[in-house]
Amino acid sequence: MDATWTAVIAAGSAVVASATTGWFTTVAARTQAQLNREMQGAQLRHAQVEHRYQQRRQAYAEFAKAAAVLHSRLGDMVSVAGDSDAFSPLLDEARSDRTVLLSTMNVASLEGPPAVGVAVRELYEAVNGFWSATRRLNDAVHSGIPDHISEHRALTDQRRTKARASRDAFVEAAREALAPTTDTPT
Repeated sequence: MDATWTAVIAAGSAVVASATTGWFTTVAARTQAQLNREMQGAQLRHAQVEHRYQQRRQAYAEFAKAAAVLHSRLGDMVSVAGDSDAFSPLLDEARSDRTVLLSTMNVASLEGPPAVGVAVRELYEAVNGFWSATRRLNDAVHSGIPDHISEHRALTDQRRTKARASRDAFVEAAREALAPTTDTPT
């Protein structure tokens, strides 16, 4: 009987050891699976945040570029105000640039946050004011009345300066919106 009990105890010990090992292996596998799920979730959240950041950055950059292109074109128009042969082609190009600006304005504004949306609208309105002043300056130069010309030239310069200031305000708002925050998942 001693051999039988020894065999039973040895078999029982082997079963208990195997069950214990299996249980610990199962617990370790579940823990590892949970950690993998959490890591994949964190990586996915990071990828989503990064994609959102790049999307917002692209929208802001396209809007800033469109505003700069139209602003530059308007500057060219100011320099040739009164010369119909030079002004008209620039006006046609400016109309196209203005369409691009409006389109990019809508996208940049939708990207938010509200402070950027306000800065987007202010920059658009400032460039649009420069647009109107440039066209009125051209009309004034054609009228040939010196006081009228100097009044519109001064207004055009004011609008140009306001557009530059609005551009700087937009850039600052965009930088703040794109700055990393402490609550952003990494």
